[in-house]
Amino acid sequence: MQEGIGYTLALMKKPNPRHLTMVICDSVIEDKRTREKSLIGIFNNITASSVPCVHPRLNVFVALTEGHGVYGMLMRCLKVGDESEIMKMDGNVTFKDPRQIIEFNCEIVGLKFPDYGEYRFEVLFDGNPVVSRKFKVSPEGEGA
Repeated sequence: MQEGIGYTLALMKKPNPRHLTMVICDSVIEDKRTREKSLIGIFNNITASSVPCVHPRLNVFVALTEGHGVYGMLMRCLKVGDESEIMKMDGNVTFKDPRQIIEFNCEIVGLKFPDYGEYRFEVLFDGNPVVSRKFKVSPEGEGA
């Protein structure tokens, strides 16, 4: 087999997009005219009177850039420590230009947390970690 430019390009791995932000909040409001987003009720801690508990609604807002083409995207929530998965969602994300900024918001309704402790949302593109964000589920009165 001749090793030329095509062979070298076939061996090159598509770069991961670069994350700009990942925020957990109560809601995301988008202005229909300007497409600007307002993140409402940003938090790092969920308080619960008992566990297991169900959070009625939360949003995970992510912004990325420097992507190249189509990626398989997976967002999941894990319990830190044992890495047990409590939710996941997936789909495809397409970057038409590496200078493009892709923003997406995942509204999650009825997310069940089995225990108090630390959790993590993470986003993977083509199976490679791109960004993660930790948060806690704490008993009432304990706080962050």
